[in-house]
Amino acid sequence: MRLNMQSLSTNVHQRSAAADREAHMSDALITTGYALGNVASSVAIVLVNKKVFAAGFHFPITLSFFHFCFTIVFYKLLWACRLFETPRPDLPQFEKFKVALAGVGSIGFMNVSLSLNSVGFYQVTKLTIVPVTLAINYFYYNVSTTNKVKLSLFILLLGVGVATVSDVELRPVGFLFGLLAVLTTAMFQIWQGTKQKEYSVSGTQLQNSVAFWQTTQALLGSVLFESICMDAPPESCDSAAQFLLRAYAGGQSESNAMWFVLFTCFLALAVNWCSFGLIGRTSPITFQVVGHAKTCLVLVGGYVMFPTKAGDTQQFYNNIAGVSVAMLGVVLYGHVKQASSQEKDDCLDAVCPSPISRLLDSNKYSTISPSETDALTKC
Repeated sequence: MRLNMQSLSTNVHQRSAAADREAHMSDALITTGYALGNVASSVAIVLVNKKVFAAGFHFPITLSFFHFCFTIVFYKLLWACRLFETPRPDLPQFEKFKVALAGVGSIGFMNVSLSLNSVGFYQVTKLTIVPVTLAINYFYYNVSTTNKVKLSLFILLLGVGVATVSDVELRPVGFLFGLLAVLTTAMFQIWQGTKQKEYSVSGTQLQNSVAFWQTTQALLGSVLFESICMDAPPESCDSAAQFLLRAYAGGQSESNAMWFVLFTCFLALAVNWCSFGLIGRTSPITFQVVGHAKTCLVLVGGYVMFPTKAGDTQQFYNNIAGVSVAMLGVVLYGHVKQASSQEKDDCLDAVCPSPISRLLDSNKYSTISPSETDALTKC
């Protein structure tokens, strides 16, 4: 009888362990799918947006307005088909408003920063999002990150900086908008994760919840900054409103551009779907790592598709070196996070002398430095 009980207990334990492994594998596959989807949709929307702007529709706030409108319609259709459920209870309106404002502000300030500063400074602002996010997590949410993760992020940002930053020119006003772009982007990505946990909603539910306020805010920005010409007659006014009127009147180039705008709506929905899902399952830092890895892949694709000219050899070598270092940081980040979650030694433990290992992780396997996704529910 005792043997039968022991055998039964062993079988139950084995089945439980197998179920845990299957659940962990399924969770990892879903997260990987979000990451790959984010990379693919982000690259695609950049390329299609270039087609839209080249066709004469150079109104990014208005384009974002269309994207948010499309998001509302999409989720309404899913809800009507009983394929989507709104959260019960729903998020407070103020929470929706501030998350939406951070998202719209991120898009708007990034575009203004790019228009006022050099491309090099624009890349620097994107690189500073990671340390700013770490600082906000530490000082405001009291969540720290291990030195090993910081080391991998430093290697990643160093490589991306070498590969992408060349001319760094800025103006005082441009610096201000760059700072606002970094702060709003960091807060938007943090809130994408914290609000899902705080209100027990999925990424798609949060995306749907903030879409109305994003649409309203983007519409206001479009009217104020892209639809009014103060110093030009209506017939020569280069505004979003005039462009849409010409498209409605049957203008060939304008009509063709609007088809590309519609295509970007599908891509923007995919980008946001994957972004909300990835941040909700991982952290804003992991999302940034995926974004920088995407940048490296785009650069590598550019080298393959568009060979370097004779006079650009030095820049080519800089880019190759930067991408190589950055991808080393990406791989190290993933490896360190995976080993930490399983409470195993990582490659740094294997190759670094004991004093350096203790310096990198003085509280190994303790809970003092949890994943960036833990306990972020303040505000």
